[in-house]
Amino acid sequence: MAQLKQTSHEMGMHAEQLAGRTQQIFFSSAEEENFTYPTSYEVDFDQQAEFDAADMDIMSINTKIRGLMQKGCGTITVKNPGAKHSLGVGILNRLNLVFEGSLGYYGCGLIDGPNVRIKGRVGWSCAENMMSLWKRMQVRRSGQHSGVEIWYAGVMQGAAPGSTRKAAPSL
Repeated sequence: MAQLKQTSHEMGMHAEQLAGRTQQIFFSSAEEENFTYPTSYEVDFDQQAEFDAADMDIMSINTKIRGLMQKGCGTITVKNPGAKHSLGVGILNRLNLVFEGSLGYYGCGLIDGPNVRIKGRVGWSCAENMMSLWKRMQVRRSGQHSGVEIWYAGVMQGAAPGSTRKAAPSL
């Protein structure tokens, strides 16, 4: 094997002054209300709405949630979701979203903005791809291997019975 004749220190590699700009972006918490998407709706968290999803299909439920957000409802309760898959996905809006019942697979995925409370069990990949950690997710009696348990245990509230994880502060 070839031997190096000079070390990196002898070649002056550690004395070089690096010049350039940082790629790190700094945000001010005072500007938090400006961190919204251009297509998001203005909602009033005191304006509440609820509907029964027992006889609705998945697309109708998600369309109803978006319609209520468009009308300005900031707190939406979905009763009897019936463990349907892909409910509450793709929401890029501030919102208090409550599911009173269990969700199926991929519930509340690809979201950035809502605080979600699920009063029931969840299937695989629940809350997968939450865009930022300032949101809160609360799952009661969560199912095994849900995304919220695996990836967001730090912000998860109401850990499964018998769990040794500490719960985050309540909503």
